[in-house]
Amino acid sequence: MFFRALILILLPFHLYANEHALIVYTEEFPPYNFSVDNHVTGINIQLVKAACESAKIECVFPIYPWKRAMKMALAGPNTGLVSTARTPDREKLFQWVGPFMSGQNCIYKLAKRSDIQISNIKEASQYIMGASTDSAYKDILTTFGFEKGKNLKLYQGKYSKIRPFAAQRVDIIIGSATTIEIQLQHAELELSDVVPVAIIDGSLLRGNYLALHPAIDSLVVERLQASLEQQISSGAAKQIELEFIKPIASNTDHILDKPLWEACMKESAAVRVN
Repeated sequence: MFFRALILILLPFHLYANEHALIVYTEEFPPYNFSVDNHVTGINIQLVKAACESAKIECVFPIYPWKRAMKMALAGPNTGLVSTARTPDREKLFQWVGPFMSGQNCIYKLAKRSDIQISNIKEASQYIMGASTDSAYKDILTTFGFEKGKNLKLYQGKYSKIRPFAAQRVDIIIGSATTIEIQLQHAELELSDVVPVAIIDGSLLRGNYLALHPAIDSLVVERLQASLEQQISSGAAKQIELEFIKPIASNTDHILDKPLWEACMKESAAVRVN
C-alpha cells in the first residue's frame, strides 16, 4: 500500500495538460453546478476544481444541457461528468469519484392541497407525479408504482415540471434540501407554499459523483479520490459548501408533520467519504 501511494504521489500527469486536459462536462443545476458570466461554478464544480489542482491534473468544465453532456462524457476518452447520480444502470458506464455534495430528496405537495393525503412513499403513486425527462429518478419511480402516461408526467427541461405543479396539473414533485427553493422560484412559489409528504431513500441514487470515462487510467481516478478525501478531512470541502448553501428558513407554522419537515429541510448533507 505504501508503494502504491508513493506511485500516486509521483505519477506524472503531463498527459492531461493543455489539449489533453480532463474534460469534465456539466449542466446548469444550481447550487451544484452552474454558470455566472461565462464562468462555471457551484459546490461540486469547486470541489472538483480543488481535487484537480491538488492532483496536478488540468481540468476544463464545458457546460451543456444534461443529455448532451452525458453523451459527450460517454464518448471519451479524457472525459467526465458532474454532478452525476450513481444509479445502477450507470454503474458500469463510468469510473466513480465521490461522493460529492447532495441533499436529502423528498416528495412535496402544495401546502394548500388538503385533498392529497400521503402517509408513506407507496401511497404517493395514487397521485400524479411531475418529473423532468432528464431526471435520474424517472426510472427509479417505477419501483414506487409510477408509470409514464398514467401517474407520471414527464416534462422537457430541468424546471419544466414546476409550473404544472403550481397550476395543480400534477400533484407532487421531487426536490432536495439543496435545490427545492431554487426549483420553486421558477413558478413564483416560496418554501412556505409546499410541504414534504415522504422521504426518498438516499441509497437509491447513492449521492452525486464525478463520473469518469472507463478509458481514463485508474491511477488518475485514485488520485482524484484521494484529493477529494483530503479536502473533506481538512475541512476545506465544508468551507466550499458554506459559500453556496444558506440555512433553510426555520418557520414551520404551516407544517403538521414537523419531524418529516426537519428530515427533508435540514441543511444539506455534508460531503463525506463512504
